[in-house]
Amino acid sequence: MNFDQIIDRSGYPTFKLNKAQLTEHFGSDEVLPFWIADMDFQSPGALIAALTARAQHGIYGYEYKTADYFNAITGWYRRRHGWTLDSRQLAAVPGVLSAIAILIDQHSNEGDGVIIQPPVFFEFRSVIRSNHRRIVKNPLKLVDGKYQMDFDDLERKAAEPENKIMIVCNPHNPVGRVWTREELSRVGEICRRHNVLVISDEIHGDIVYPPHRYTPFVSLADELAQGAVSCLSPAKTFNIAGMVDAMAAIPNEDYRRQFRDFAHRYQINKTNVFALAAVETVYTQGDAWLDALLDYLQANINFLHTYFSENLPQVKLVEPEGTFLAWLDFTALGLDAKALEKFLAQKAKIAVSPGYWFGREGAGYARMNIATPRSVLQAAVSQLTASSINLC
Repeated sequence: MNFDQIIDRSGYPTFKLNKAQLTEHFGSDEVLPFWIADMDFQSPGALIAALTARAQHGIYGYEYKTADYFNAITGWYRRRHGWTLDSRQLAAVPGVLSAIAILIDQHSNEGDGVIIQPPVFFEFRSVIRSNHRRIVKNPLKLVDGKYQMDFDDLERKAAEPENKIMIVCNPHNPVGRVWTREELSRVGEICRRHNVLVISDEIHGDIVYPPHRYTPFVSLADELAQGAVSCLSPAKTFNIAGMVDAMAAIPNEDYRRQFRDFAHRYQINKTNVFALAAVETVYTQGDAWLDALLDYLQANINFLHTYFSENLPQVKLVEPEGTFLAWLDFTALGLDAKALEKFLAQKAKIAVSPGYWFGREGAGYARMNIATPRSVLQAAVSQLTASSINLC
């Protein structure tokens, strides 16, 4: 588990390194890439061994999910998060965004509102629009350096009868909040009062820093869980987003039946032999690797804190409670959103996701993927400091 090792990814069609994409989004392909949310680390050795063994078998025919597969999943959530997950509530889906799209389609009509909490993962807006629904904003509030939910505003938005769904991001991408059980329960109570379905994107649920704890939304009181779906996946945890599927945990029996009927109708519930091997392996043998990863990521966070404090105090790190994404506050530089974007890409030569991608509430900020060797992170902030001399 050498997270300091720099691994050459250029031999494969890696989206993060794609020259055309970098040029389109950042004006140049000569930038250090920190924008796409996958890691620059190798997955656990046990997984590599398991996939190698599976490949060497040489037959990749139809397979099914065994009891061991489901036991691996439920055992992981019980062991890591104290959640007794009923595997009968799980529905397979190609990805978390696929699950969100299906649920939006099934539980609202065209023109209905879907509540989101910007600044938030930009693909939420895309999936809402592609389903011909309206985006309804319940913006987060930054209070003393920490983002909070605006529950009064949420109550007003949820009370509007045409607003049928709320998407929660937990842990939150990009601001790094890990919502507490109390916060999530309050969301659930508001949405239950107004018959709003909660869809909780929990793909970053395993990447949480002590003393914070991830709370699956559907682990709340049953009356709240019945109006919610938790979208789960090991994709971010073990850097296998290009391989595995996702799971929707749906306690409500009617909702679950509807979801499975949709998956069956469109034949999106098939299995992949390598995904099966991957999920079972990481959820039974991935604990030590994940513990080491969390330690390394925390050290990267500590490094950024110290570096900015000592070398570039105009840049602030909003303290992440979870995810491997750092939300950086550049507002003290006095640049508007487009000027900041140009400065970071063309002067600092770093490809970070501009804050306005996550909604206008993110203007003046940027999201940086810190799941990379520390030497790469050091190079990036050194370039940032050197380019900032004339600004500060």
